[in-house]
Amino acid sequence: MALITESYLRDRARKASGYLTEASVRTFSADALLREKRAANLGLTYDIFLSHASEDAIVIKALRDELVEQGYTVYVDWIDDPQLDRTHVTKETAAVLRERMRNCRSLLFATSTAARNSVWMPWELGYVDAKTGSRVAIAPIVPDADAASDFRGQEYLGLYPYLDKSGSTLYIHASGREWVNFKDWIAGKNPIRMT
Repeated sequence: MALITESYLRDRARKASGYLTEASVRTFSADALLREKRAANLGLTYDIFLSHASEDAIVIKALRDELVEQGYTVYVDWIDDPQLDRTHVTKETAAVLRERMRNCRSLLFATSTAARNSVWMPWELGYVDAKTGSRVAIAPIVPDADAASDFRGQEYLGLYPYLDKSGSTLYIHASGREWVNFKDWIAGKNPIRMT
């Protein structure tokens, strides 16, 4: 099994969309999905709330696409609610995000270099962990050199299980020897020790 690498996601995005910048992928995705939109309906439910740094738009879109291809519904704020402005903290933005988080079965916290500077991500993680009872896991996006290692999250991120991939199958790991299929984890099963 291996962690998901940034280069894998960037390559996936390139193959799907050609050359994109972080800003253009946000615009492209928002415009394309707005036409088929369900954003006005705050009561929609999702399998996954994908917490991420906005600077990681390309890799987040690729991760979202992979999860959707595997049959999951995934909430990404700039895709599902393009009217929100994450650069300014407002009561209205927070209210929409709270409602979306309440309507998600899980939260994946996409770590990256940019994630360390996010002001929203720790808030989202804390809210879901404390208030909703949803499942919480880390989705490490790592350099290629770190793909084969176990994830060891800094500080509080090490408290949560993490996502990895083997072939086309996603898993949630609690440690190197404890894991569960992602589909089963979403359904409520916890990682178990494998011998």
